[in-house]
Amino acid sequence: MIRSSRTWQAVAMTAVAGLALSACGTTDTDGGGGGGDAAAEDCNFKIGVMGALSGANASIVLPSVDGAKLALAQWENEDCDVELVEFDTEGDPAKATPVATQIAGDETFIGVMGGAFSGETRATKGIFDDAGVTMVSQSATATDLTQDDPAAVFHRLVPYDDYQGAAIAKYLADEVGATKVFVVDNSEAYGEPLADRVEETLGDKVVQRDKTEVGQTDFAPTISKMESAAPDAVFYGGYISEAAPLLKQMRDAGIDAPFVGGDGLFGADFGNAVGPAGDGAVVMCPCAPIDEESTFAADYEAEFGGAPGAYAAEGFDAMSVFLAALDDGARTREDMESFVDSYSAEGLSKEIAFDENGDVPQESVSYWAYKNEDGVLVPEVEVAP
Repeated sequence: MIRSSRTWQAVAMTAVAGLALSACGTTDTDGGGGGGDAAAEDCNFKIGVMGALSGANASIVLPSVDGAKLALAQWENEDCDVELVEFDTEGDPAKATPVATQIAGDETFIGVMGGAFSGETRATKGIFDDAGVTMVSQSATATDLTQDDPAAVFHRLVPYDDYQGAAIAKYLADEVGATKVFVVDNSEAYGEPLADRVEETLGDKVVQRDKTEVGQTDFAPTISKMESAAPDAVFYGGYISEAAPLLKQMRDAGIDAPFVGGDGLFGADFGNAVGPAGDGAVVMCPCAPIDEESTFAADYEAEFGGAPGAYAAEGFDAMSVFLAALDDGARTREDMESFVDSYSAEGLSKEIAFDENGDVPQESVSYWAYKNEDGVLVPEVEVAP
């Protein structure tokens, strides 16, 4: 969860600025890090960030990029020059692949934040692994990324979807009281496995399962099945671009069952995209509301002119991990990977550490249900998976 202002300041001093005894000028390249007094040009690097920076799903990604920018702006290190380089993949694996190849082939890139979405992460993590480019994802949650086909360089600050699916199922059963859930997914790397987990956990409470496609706008076949099934709740696994027209068409057809989605809908654009039809819709996210006592929200608003959005704190944390490595003396991709593998510190979003597959500890997992009220996602209840 987001920490108090006092703790936040402590995090900034330890995780971003580094220990007072750690200098940033080392030329040590044996993977061990360490201190030194080399010139600033020995600490001149780029960190890439890739994701949907435009399009219908951009509001899920842009706040985390701004969070990373804020961490970089607040970093105090006169010996290092770090540039955050943005790549707009639109969340498309086909567009992300050449971006990964470009980053991997440029030795000035010492790390990458992302991918933001699971599909693009699945398509690129092998490229980054072959090149030894450390990845820290702020929001890619597909279970298989770490559990079925782990890559040594891949780390993430969010729990995988087995946890999220279980939390969503618990919310539907305990908070909604649903006994006839209609489960829909977008046939994609994120939505389909998440819906599988929801269905598995709910068991005989699932009345029907259906699939849609990425880019689909007419959901008449699915609406017809819903009308026949008469569910008392609907779960959708996918992203805003398809969820919004689906929900609108449900309401137009008179289907007023509660609508619940995963964190793929957790963006400021959700309320705008769905309009009045989305009132009362619930989005589950492994991101706690920002503590009102934290200075992070005020700092973010002062820098970017608005409140922190989806995964802003995780973006800050991802950048902070990279910067802490540079403070510790990392000067090669091997150095960076070694540092991140063993990283352990209190972050904004949670206690950060990575297991052998790159996942955060189970005890750091927390989910919140956010209800759409007048176009704004408002925290409703915390749900333990």
